[in-house]
Amino acid sequence: MRVANADEYDWDTQGHRYKRQRVLNLRMQIERRAIELGKGHSSDAANREDNSTKRVLLISSKVMHYRVPVYNYFHRRFREIGFELSVIANALQKQNQKPVEFDFRELAFSFGTYTQTIKALRPVAVILFLRLKDLIVWPLIHWLRFQRIPFAVWTKAANWDAKDSRWRYCLYNYVHGISDAIIVYSVDCLESIRPPFRSKVFVANNTLNFDDFPRIDESKEVIKRELRVPFEKVVLFVGSMGTGKGRKRVDHLVEIFRNFERKDVGLVLVGSGLSEELRGRMNSHNTVYLGEMHDGMDIGISKVFKMADICAIPGHVGLGLNQALFWGLPVITEEGVHPPEIAYLKPGKNGFIVPRNDLISLRDRIVYLLDHDDIRAEFSRNARQGILAEAPIEKMFGGFQDCVHFLSHTRHVSHHE
Repeated sequence: MRVANADEYDWDTQGHRYKRQRVLNLRMQIERRAIELGKGHSSDAANREDNSTKRVLLISSKVMHYRVPVYNYFHRRFREIGFELSVIANALQKQNQKPVEFDFRELAFSFGTYTQTIKALRPVAVILFLRLKDLIVWPLIHWLRFQRIPFAVWTKAANWDAKDSRWRYCLYNYVHGISDAIIVYSVDCLESIRPPFRSKVFVANNTLNFDDFPRIDESKEVIKRELRVPFEKVVLFVGSMGTGKGRKRVDHLVEIFRNFERKDVGLVLVGSGLSEELRGRMNSHNTVYLGEMHDGMDIGISKVFKMADICAIPGHVGLGLNQALFWGLPVITEEGVHPPEIAYLKPGKNGFIVPRNDLISLRDRIVYLLDHDDIRAEFSRNARQGILAEAPIEKMFGGFQDCVHFLSHTRHVSHHE
């Protein structure tokens, strides 16, 4: 597979051609520095491991708790087909209580440390799950290229919060071009990848490991009593409330329920980052905040999802959408900036998307689903069936498997020679 060069990029305006030249100059500087540093950190550690080991190395920024069951699954499945998965990251989320089954190494970002570790592990393929602002990514991609170690980037293919940024578009294009392969969150990410690079794209629908979710036998009513939730019908919000300047817009739900007069309906909030200001605005008669919920088997959060009737995440749905759909909850959100997972939401089938910042429409759709049990039941069936069909963990793994097979046959790795 041909690796496209940055000088193949064409831009619409003279200004973008100038930016292209800046990127080319930067690339040359980084490549020279990567070569110098790579030589300075050569090690005999590469000889310590059996040459027959076929290792896949995932290099990541902080590993979030919900990724651990995903990587555990990947570890088991890769082993079945003759590969060993190793993960290097600068941190593991401190709230994680999941057992880590895969080979994991927590290493602070350091170019020298990471290149030495890569040489020692001798991977047949490297997958980079790093943000562009993780500075280590820039020398690392050039060092991998210089070492002739096949690598892929696992990416949304663009900054979905700022798709119109030409500078970010330029940087993403550059990374896409220099990489041997690209793993994307969904087929919708393809529109952000230039046509010449699409032949090396592998789709791995971003999801959670549903196989790891516990079975909850308790009824809704039993769970409500256990959690002291007094409402007949429950609207659930789950997510990080302080991330991205409150981009999940939990404030819209708090505002709706401030003046919500029905006594049979309540709002339950789960997650971190609820500000003191929002706490002060909550209607204590119909809103309950349960805080963060973490346990090694996800029993607590699973009970909350089973207890609820619908899920409302007004902004930036993310993987909370997958979790809600798995538990059969119709999801309501607003138009606006969403990550690729929004594709799982089918308006009029498993939820609704209302106009952005339209609290009246948001409230109306919530009430509509709560008051129409038959439609809510139909949406619930569609929700679970749809997410199990579109985003099972095996389908996500399939994208990674195809990519690794492609990379392992791309070219010989220099440190194996």
